[in-house]
Amino acid sequence: MDRKKAESLVGKLVIINENEQGQYIGTLEEVITAPRKPWRGLVKIVSVAALPKPTFENGVELGLPLYSAEEIIEVTGTKIASYESDAAGLTYNEGLELAIINELNYHSKQQKEHSKIYDALSDYLHDVAPSRAATILKDLTVIDTIENDKEYLYYTLENRNNNPVLVEEIHKKEVPLDGCPFEFELRTSRGWVKGSYYSNWVFQAISGKKYKLKADKVLRLNKKHLEPYELLLNELDKPALQSFEHFLKTNNLSHKQVINCHNSLVGQLLFSSEQKEFIGTNFITYKNDNEMIIIQHHYERVLNVGLDTVYDRFELTSSTGLRSIVTYTNSFTSGK
Repeated sequence: MDRKKAESLVGKLVIINENEQGQYIGTLEEVITAPRKPWRGLVKIVSVAALPKPTFENGVELGLPLYSAEEIIEVTGTKIASYESDAAGLTYNEGLELAIINELNYHSKQQKEHSKIYDALSDYLHDVAPSRAATILKDLTVIDTIENDKEYLYYTLENRNNNPVLVEEIHKKEVPLDGCPFEFELRTSRGWVKGSYYSNWVFQAISGKKYKLKADKVLRLNKKHLEPYELLLNELDKPALQSFEHFLKTNNLSHKQVINCHNSLVGQLLFSSEQKEFIGTNFITYKNDNEMIIIQHHYERVLNVGLDTVYDRFELTSSTGLRSIVTYTNSFTSGK
């Protein structure tokens, strides 16, 4: 737009085009000119016409509008164009809402187009490689899931001297499956099945059904199982866990109310391969509607051939002065 055209638009709505950073509607307040320099415009922002383009460096990050309502900006004349639209009376938030709706509509159409292209290419692959197409498409789906899933860690099973070893897909960390206490999910032809490793390359579902494992099978682990509190619950013997949960219930607490867990026991078990005796204290903080509660978990473990020696003592102290204790042992009797 030339300077004369711009001067005729003073006091009227114009659109500012910031390319990748979005488009904005504003009132042209003033045309600024200087000898031998391009003209510039002083614009008071009214609304948003188009959102900034998203970035994908760390997942999808939506670009926020450059300018806020009634902000006065000075921009080069090459970014300014006349604006005529039925949406001229929109407030800032109404314009922003419309811009979001337009983006949703655009990506919805793109998704439908991409789906059609994907289906066409899938059919083409079935024509070119009929015996391998189903496997290739399934693997592509798994890879896409792995790269975009923030809730699970995915592992591929490998055979190491006839021992099953899980290899984490992204960071390539290895976990021996034999003796691993976590609940995994096994990918089957009918979807994901929850269960745990049984023995001798057998996975047992919660339902009791058993699956024979082999190399290249895919398993996944919910990341919540790696949180300190979940690791602590998972380490407790079943009777100890039942006693602990009853202890929480009688004190009007639940697992959902935990806000912090200092877990020293699991750290010792994981990083002390030669150690056979473990003594220490975990500190767990809970919050309900009325008070803060700290439970000190005093523990002792002796790893024996056969039955391990286990002692757990949970001492509760609340911010209102309430105190309570529960103890579990599978072998200690005297002095506990």
